[in-house]
Amino acid sequence: MDLLITNGTTSAKLSDKGIITADFDEGTPSLSLNTKSFNGRNGKLNFGGNYSEKKLTYTGYMQTSSQSDYEAKRNWLYQFLGSATAYYITPIYSDGSLYGFERPGQSTGSKLGQAGGTESNKRFYVTLDDTFVPELAGSVNNVQLYKLNISFVTAALPFGETKPKTATVTNAITYAGTVKASQLEVPYYIQLVAQQAASTISLKIGSRTWIYNGTVANGDVFKIGGVYNLKNTLSVNDNTNLEYFVLDPSISGTVAVTCSITATIEIHDYKELYL
Repeated sequence: MDLLITNGTTSAKLSDKGIITADFDEGTPSLSLNTKSFNGRNGKLNFGGNYSEKKLTYTGYMQTSSQSDYEAKRNWLYQFLGSATAYYITPIYSDGSLYGFERPGQSTGSKLGQAGGTESNKRFYVTLDDTFVPELAGSVNNVQLYKLNISFVTAALPFGETKPKTATVTNAITYAGTVKASQLEVPYYIQLVAQQAASTISLKIGSRTWIYNGTVANGDVFKIGGVYNLKNTLSVNDNTNLEYFVLDPSISGTVAVTCSITATIEIHDYKELYL
């Protein structure tokens, strides 16, 4: 296991600094329900709810060869993880067998080393949830081990999220997330290039239908962003029903798309979100 830290254009794995990952875990996001009770009526009415934040925990061990090495690695950790600016963390794991057996001396290499691994398909946009201090755990072959217990909390969306994707759409959008992705929360947009003349456009994605009423010429480019609607870079909000799209999770892992005219449709910068 390992943990990849991405802060802006800078990325580094904790193993790059001799840190061994022992455990990484995530909890479900905290949920605030909107309910109301009435006198004379049993139970309560549930009007849905909102997710506020997700917490994640990391446990690992930092190897140091001297006090100077400890100071340098601790400073690096504090700089990278203690930033007031949020950053992404991505778990790296192995798909190998959980338990392996070998005779002493059967293979070579550092027992504390890590190599390879597979990046998780989701990452988390976080800051520290609390302060942390490396705790001395012991010494092995003149190498000091410090235990790290680090807590993170999401800084924006309380979900795991994939990297932004762009795809050409025919009759469906691939969406493997486990929670809905709304254009009001994830700033993805739909680009529609008309392949025919028309006087109106109706575009349905999932259960929501966006409608444009106005002249449409072959080659016109529409950019539908939820809070904005552009036709050839000019705003046409007043000519639409001001609809926004939501990608809902499903068993099939797809969201149906239908359009009233012949057009080339692309979805830009969308993310799959995971509880």
